[in-house]
Amino acid sequence: MKKLESLSEEQIQKMNEVKNYWLDYIFSCKNQTNREQAKVQIEWLYKFCKKDSPIIIFVDSPMSCQFAVQYLKILFKKLPQVGDQVGAQVGDQVGDQVRAQVWAQVGAQVWDQVRAQVWAQVGDQVWDQVGDQVGAQVRAQVWDQVRAQVGDQVGAQVGDQYESFCSYGSISDYGWVSFHDFFMQIGVTNHSGFKEFKSLLQSGIYDTIQLNGFCIVSNMPDNIKRNGRGRLHNENGSAIHFRDGYELYYWNGLCVPKSWIMDKDSITKDTIVSESNAEKRRCLREIIGAKKYYDLITDGHGLDLLDEDTDKQGNLMRLYQTKKPDSLLNKKVQFIECVCPSTMRVYNIYPPRQKSKNVWEAKADTFGKTQKEFNPVFES
Repeated sequence: MKKLESLSEEQIQKMNEVKNYWLDYIFSCKNQTNREQAKVQIEWLYKFCKKDSPIIIFVDSPMSCQFAVQYLKILFKKLPQVGDQVGAQVGDQVGDQVRAQVWAQVGAQVWDQVRAQVWAQVGDQVWDQVGDQVGAQVRAQVWDQVRAQVGDQVGAQVGDQYESFCSYGSISDYGWVSFHDFFMQIGVTNHSGFKEFKSLLQSGIYDTIQLNGFCIVSNMPDNIKRNGRGRLHNENGSAIHFRDGYELYYWNGLCVPKSWIMDKDSITKDTIVSESNAEKRRCLREIIGAKKYYDLITDGHGLDLLDEDTDKQGNLMRLYQTKKPDSLLNKKVQFIECVCPSTMRVYNIYPPRQKSKNVWEAKADTFGKTQKEFNPVFES
């Protein structure tokens, strides 16, 4: 059979439809676990991996998955994972086989094109920027959360144990599944195991903990907020929220304390100087604004106004410099206060060289240009 060396316009349209389907499946927040479908597919998964059908426990968040495991550990001393076996079976018998089918029938150019447009984009947005971020926070919070839920005495019996989520059977699979879903829909592949596994994801599971005898399933989130780059972000509330109330707060992809978002007036100098993480300090500066931030950390010594002018649309620009050095950077800091022409919101930008004498030199520096080279006709 002749290999598929290029995609038709219809196939390109289908590729975008498949990509958008998988992105919308989670980010629309319209889907939740179909328990009957999930039960059928989880039983298929265990049977496929030569394991007895498990008791399936449905919960509403990945943190509740961890609670469920801790309670099961109180009842049953030994609850080994089946993750390695599931990973080997799905990886070898589904993933590798369906990849081999595609590779045998499509050229390298088509493979790379679909991988870049579907697999990479879906995987980056769904897993890298959401799933892995949330998973890291669940892992970090397990011990404190378990103590709060089951008490110190029971918590001590359980121990400080985070139970790993599955190797296969969660939103982490959206990338490679969307890739092969496209090829299945255009008739390149036809693999029964892949169809079953795809149906498992379409049952609305967010994540699972797969144990011998038990499978704990997390429902999908009911609210997700992201910035223009697809990173978890919400200026006025949680960035991801689950149906049982578990939620996390993010500022441009970085998890931050709830109070930073919901009680901005509570941010003090102590809040800032006690935060040793430079990225989180940057978040604090963006959250409360550079003026207030530097006023707090310099004990009211504040800022020197170095220059001001208007941009091409007549909006005011001001170049400031702190009167005292930033304690983390150990130097004075320059920034420009600007107005976004499209939203009219005030924002701050920081010239990389930090040696500007006027607003235009500072603005040019942010584009890697000299003042003479920088001459925008219109800014948006």
